[in-house]
Amino acid sequence: MERNRSIRCSTLFLGVFALTVTFMSKYSWAQDVYYPYYVPYYPVPVYHAPAYAAPNAAALGPWKWNLDIGGGPAPVVGGTQNQLNTGWNFVIGGGYNFTPRTGFVLEFMNAGFGLSGRALQQNNAFYGDANVWSVTLNPIWRFRISGPIGGYIIGGGGFYQRETNLDESVQIFVPAPRGGFYAPGTQYVHQYDDTGGVNIGAGLTCNLGWGTKLFVEARYHYLFTSGYATQIIPVTIGLRW
Repeated sequence: MERNRSIRCSTLFLGVFALTVTFMSKYSWAQDVYYPYYVPYYPVPVYHAPAYAAPNAAALGPWKWNLDIGGGPAPVVGGTQNQLNTGWNFVIGGGYNFTPRTGFVLEFMNAGFGLSGRALQQNNAFYGDANVWSVTLNPIWRFRISGPIGGYIIGGGGFYQRETNLDESVQIFVPAPRGGFYAPGTQYVHQYDDTGGVNIGAGLTCNLGWGTKLFVEARYHYLFTSGYATQIIPVTIGLRW
């Protein structure tokens, strides 16, 4: 009886020991325990470019400030054709936009011309040229045409200067021991005429994106210069922002 009880106790002990070993081997603290963790998700913001950044946006003035630079030929009109030949022009300016359509531009213009044969003959000169520069304040109004194509009307007035340079043929007296003699020479003459003037014109623009616009413009300038009024129509190709 005692032997059977001992066998039963031993068997029970071995069974409990086997279960304990199995449990400990399966869920041992020595093994790495997996702890699930949360990875936060941050959505990437999607950037939407402003309307004026697209090349097919309206060719208006998206910024508060504006800038333009360009150049091209400068034909002369009216009575000025008797005095000056077609020349060139360069313009740079900047200003403020009250709205995308309206604003003003403060511009500096420089234009160069050759003197006509008639003007050279009148001044007994064999060579001559003229230079016109101005600082003007010009309101501008822009409008849409289609897609990236737009237009504008601009006009104003300000200070103008016309400078005329002449190389005139003259007779120069050359002293000599027995009186002297005259020899042909050259006299350089510079004439300046500071005055006021007005201008008005129109242009076409094509939006290239991000507010940059290619433009072509024709503008009429009238200078209240002495002798004859100076009338020019510079044709300018350049960029506007």
